[in-house]
Amino acid sequence: MKSRVLTNANIRSITPGDCKALALQIYNKTKLTVSETTLKRVYGFAYSKFKPSLFTIDVLAKYCGFAGWDDFCDQESVPSEKSQNEHVDWKTLSNNAAKITHFTLQALKNRSGIPFNQTIRRKFINDHFDEFLRGDYTATVFTAPSGYGKTIGLCHWIDEKLESNSNDIILFFSSSALMNVFLSGRDLNDWLLALLGYSHEEDIEALFDINKRNGGKFYLIIDGFDEHMFKNDQFELVLNQLMDIFSFYQSHEWFKLVLTMRSANWINNKHNMEFGLNNWFTGFITDHDLTTNVPLFNIQEIRELCRTINPGIQNFIAIDVANNFNHPLYFQFYYKQHKNNFSLNNIDHICIYELISIFILNKVYLGHYATEKILLLKELVDEMDFKNGIYELDKFRCNDLLKQYSHAYNELLSIGFLREVNSSNDFQFKTLVQFGSNNFLEFTIARKLLLENNQRFDQNLIKSINNAFNESEHKLPVIKWCVIHAVKNGQQESFELLAQTALNPKEKSELILFLGDLLQRVCFASNNPETTANYFKQDCGDGLFYYFFGIEMVHVDYKKALQTLLKFELSDHKKVLTYTALATIAILQLEIKQLEDCLAKLKSFPQHYFQQFAINPLHCLNAIYQYFKYGMIRKDFFAEVTRFYFNPPKQGESMYDKKANDLVYLLAAYATFICQKPIKTLRFVNALNKVNKTSAETSFAYNYFLKIAASDAHFVLDNKTELLNSNNTISASYKQEEYLYTPFMKSLFYDLKVKNAIISDDYSAINGYLNCLNQVSDESGNRLSKLFIYFTVLNNEQLMNLDPQLYKQISYNHAKLLRESSLSPDIFVKQKRTDTNVL
Repeated sequence: MKSRVLTNANIRSITPGDCKALALQIYNKTKLTVSETTLKRVYGFAYSKFKPSLFTIDVLAKYCGFAGWDDFCDQESVPSEKSQNEHVDWKTLSNNAAKITHFTLQALKNRSGIPFNQTIRRKFINDHFDEFLRGDYTATVFTAPSGYGKTIGLCHWIDEKLESNSNDIILFFSSSALMNVFLSGRDLNDWLLALLGYSHEEDIEALFDINKRNGGKFYLIIDGFDEHMFKNDQFELVLNQLMDIFSFYQSHEWFKLVLTMRSANWINNKHNMEFGLNNWFTGFITDHDLTTNVPLFNIQEIRELCRTINPGIQNFIAIDVANNFNHPLYFQFYYKQHKNNFSLNNIDHICIYELISIFILNKVYLGHYATEKILLLKELVDEMDFKNGIYELDKFRCNDLLKQYSHAYNELLSIGFLREVNSSNDFQFKTLVQFGSNNFLEFTIARKLLLENNQRFDQNLIKSINNAFNESEHKLPVIKWCVIHAVKNGQQESFELLAQTALNPKEKSELILFLGDLLQRVCFASNNPETTANYFKQDCGDGLFYYFFGIEMVHVDYKKALQTLLKFELSDHKKVLTYTALATIAILQLEIKQLEDCLAKLKSFPQHYFQQFAINPLHCLNAIYQYFKYGMIRKDFFAEVTRFYFNPPKQGESMYDKKANDLVYLLAAYATFICQKPIKTLRFVNALNKVNKTSAETSFAYNYFLKIAASDAHFVLDNKTELLNSNNTISASYKQEEYLYTPFMKSLFYDLKVKNAIISDDYSAINGYLNCLNQVSDESGNRLSKLFIYFTVLNNEQLMNLDPQLYKQISYNHAKLLRESSLSPDIFVKQKRTDTNVL
């Protein structure tokens, strides 16, 4: 009857929105009323445990031209079941399957977080199917955690397949349909045959009729075939029936089974599915730990999706921030927040944490069994061993806890917040309980630590974090979550304590960028409480202020972090230091106009503010600016450097004075190198090593920069032995502790490797090192190193003869960089002529 009603209404595939129009059509024809809500119940869009009333189905029968329901039943039961199906062929089969497939497609499209017409096709889906169909496979699987975009990607492929007008048949439905079959007590194979127009006792000759198939394939596609949708015994029975179907048809090349499921479900059940291993195509695994063959968005896909959603906006996004939006689920959350004015131009390092918070609020805190979920998660974290890096739990050991909160546990499994992974073998049972992602794990750890510390961001919390984690990838994200908690609860004053977090240079750099974005939001938020607004109406505390400084943190977003400091009512000394740091970044990024602006700001301060530094930072900046602008060497600056290394300052400065001077020392070292005074560079570095020899505060990054400065001087002076020794020392350290290096530090490392290759005549290695240098320089914004290394390589005639193509490419890159930076090539030609006089 439902099918007849749709045919009479000329509705191919009904949606909830069609029910209102259908109700009006029924009334116009019969003058009897069936409500929109009733029709939604009839077609399964609204939940109802009652069957339609006799009145309702009587009206539907009259709408279809019958006298009533009894008349409809009498007429429909006249033909025998055999006569209904004796003309079933491949075409009929295709039509019947298409009805189900269109219904499933429409239902899944309507559930898409981003409107389906604004989503994009995924290339990996086509690549996956191409390889699957090229080989001798019967079945394939798309496996990934929840939210990776498996369903939407598959819907696009099915749409494209249906539009191609091929002779293939696609029968597509979701696992909820399988659950309904199981609950009805029917056999899965019989149900499928009935869907396609066959009775139980008939032979399905149409499927095996080669002539009628005309080379067509039959695709049985099931979306979301996951065990959390069923009870354990239900899933096992449905799986066994599905595998019976697979076993029956696997010898026929026209039959193709396609499943989508979560990674944990595939890991747990593939031993039941892969018994015919050669018949399964498991795709291109992108994450072997999760057994995932569905990749996250790449940069090109993110850009294409942005253009589809809002074609009028040109989206710009930093690569490190874009990596947070490569997860389709998080992208969907962001879209829901900004769908009226969608753009990625304003996203920052905070966005991903906001999106995760929204997910947890909606799925954990506001869902069923919320209290039980929170208690269970806390207990699970209590069972972990952070120091030894154990963040997953043996289900055998924590089974009593899971039974105690069984409903909450099943809910967390269903939303992908937790997952079970069965990795048992013939010697051992082993099922692990894991968090669905590192984001969920780190959030839960942070909430647990805050709960144990009375929700306070204080010294005890910092001490707990330092004691709990050694060198762990989870430590920094946990700190970030705690910082967000502090902001939301008006505890910003405690940010002074961040200086006590034991972070390596790379982690500290990431935290500073994050903190800069967070404080920027706090400063400009329209709904700030008075305590938050007053936070910026005072001087920034010494602990927080000086925590922001370090040349190793140079990054395309580091400027924004420093500019946030200027929102405070800073003392003049701190303003001078902040503008000095901004000017240093402008130099490294070859932003001459920004350097001029910073110099103008600094020159507006009284001169006695600069006397507090061991070397006047304004003199350093002026020397570099004059050299870049006019090719001039400022003798007064070099006289000051000479006085410094012959009469270095005594120890005894405060920790904060030392941090300020360290920045100026490194700036001065850069100035001596930029102006090509290698002897002065070496003497200056030696003096700095003496000044800091007894200082426990000398950082890993600071010592690294001094070694790089000395190495650069040895290269200019052609001191091969010293350069090779420096290269070996730095390379050994880099190999062991690469994770400590920020992008800026890495750019200097590859700069050194190119120079070492030149001085060692290892020209074949230069191109590889240059590619690495370009990559990390683009990430950090360090264009200065690229400029000098290009110039160095171009001055090497042997390379020009050995690899003219590489030489030509470098020459082009060098000219482009000079043009973009508004620097004159004549300065560097002059530099080449005066290299012999640098002593």
